[in-house]
Amino acid sequence: MGRADPKGYYACLGVAPDAEADAIHAAYRQRVKAVHPDHDPSAAAGEAFLRLQEAYAVLSDRRERAAYDRAAAEAAAALPPLAVCGCCGRATAQPRALLFPRVRSYLLWARLDRRAGLFCRDCADRVAIATAIACWSRGWWSLPGLVLTPWALVIALLGGQRPRRDNFRLLRDQAAAFLARDNPALAHSLLDQAGRFARGAAERAELAALRAAAGPAPARRLKNRWRPGGPVFLPQALPLLALPLTLAMFALIALKPWERPPPSTGAAIALAPAEVGEVRHVAVDGLKLREAPLPRAPVLTLLDRFTPVEITATPEDPDWVGVRSPAGLEGFVETRLLYAGSGERFRSAWCRDHRGAPPTPGEVLSHPVGGEHRLLLHNDGARDGVVKLKTLTGATVLAAYVPATFHIGVGGIPDGTYRIEYATGGDYSRGCGLFLRDMRASVLPMTVTFRYQSAAAARATTRLPEVWLTPQREGEPAPLPLPPDRFAADE
Repeated sequence: MGRADPKGYYACLGVAPDAEADAIHAAYRQRVKAVHPDHDPSAAAGEAFLRLQEAYAVLSDRRERAAYDRAAAEAAAALPPLAVCGCCGRATAQPRALLFPRVRSYLLWARLDRRAGLFCRDCADRVAIATAIACWSRGWWSLPGLVLTPWALVIALLGGQRPRRDNFRLLRDQAAAFLARDNPALAHSLLDQAGRFARGAAERAELAALRAAAGPAPARRLKNRWRPGGPVFLPQALPLLALPLTLAMFALIALKPWERPPPSTGAAIALAPAEVGEVRHVAVDGLKLREAPLPRAPVLTLLDRFTPVEITATPEDPDWVGVRSPAGLEGFVETRLLYAGSGERFRSAWCRDHRGAPPTPGEVLSHPVGGEHRLLLHNDGARDGVVKLKTLTGATVLAAYVPATFHIGVGGIPDGTYRIEYATGGDYSRGCGLFLRDMRASVLPMTVTFRYQSAAAARATTRLPEVWLTPQREGEPAPLPLPPDRFAADE
């Protein structure tokens, strides 16, 4: 695959660009058996099946194949240029867009300059050393310089500032240029480095498309020359390590902590007393609402974390307080397990702190039970989505992550009738099961039923149930809005 196969159709079928029509047909029949959803219900097999169908649809048609080959020839005539270092002028396999801040002090004020450009690693090391020498010699002699110079020295030690968007585009374009020159091994290495700068589903989708065009990843990759270290790291790090030790010594001499008396430890920690009518929120999961202010009193219900409650009574025992839940139940809880406020602000912060690693495309977030049925999920929108299958009582049997522009297949669905809920947004939090940005939840005004089929009936069924997120297809009923809390709930 390369200039003669820009979209990887020939590579997908495993044939050469000059293969005959019979060879293309035979290769398709051989490969489609292995990735057909009836044979392998995994998400990877579903994507490979769609890719195989697309490649065969083009290469099996004489006119479309001729147009594809003609486009490949035109693309080969104009190869994209390779990036070159702005200092030495040579083409570099691993370029970086860098910013080197330099501080110059003038007693009362300081001037901050930045040298920006595209560098190879050797030239970047030389510029980093020159920047560090300039900052050490001329950066300290003003009050602003005392703040800016350590920052500039740390930036030079780390090899300069690396603007995310500029480096993503630079490495992506460099990988595409090497791929156009039939060097997929080098393209794979550059795409791996570009992945460290990618943000959002759109940029990751661009890299995924280039990886697919580059074919299988090679066993050996190009060594990343931009990892921390190198011959200029230690000469820059030693003076910086000595600087905080010197400052700490001067601070100890000025503060003299050994001359201060030890602080008293007899003071008790005081909590703000609760007042009737005040609104607080639950600080733990499964807080027990009891009939009386006693540890062994009967439990009325369990309150979820961040549930707002209203203070209704203050017993003589300050460890307990009377509250009313949002459902109208009144009882007693321990005062130390309630925080002041409604809880929405704290909930947002908690969800952000516990969002965990970003989900991978097609990842099954929840799957408490298993089965033999499959389902296709389509997300043609511009925002990531999560699809849930819930029983009529509200219990989740499947939750899958579907990034923007992705089409995936999921399996392991048990028999039963389910309603379909989905949410879209950005920055998914695993801890709360919600999107932190622009979340919109919906429920489809219909149910889907899966029931047992014999092996013969299953083989005769070639069409799998499908769910489309956005945009809505013509002729289908519009989804109904759903509160985010209801979407995240699991009865």
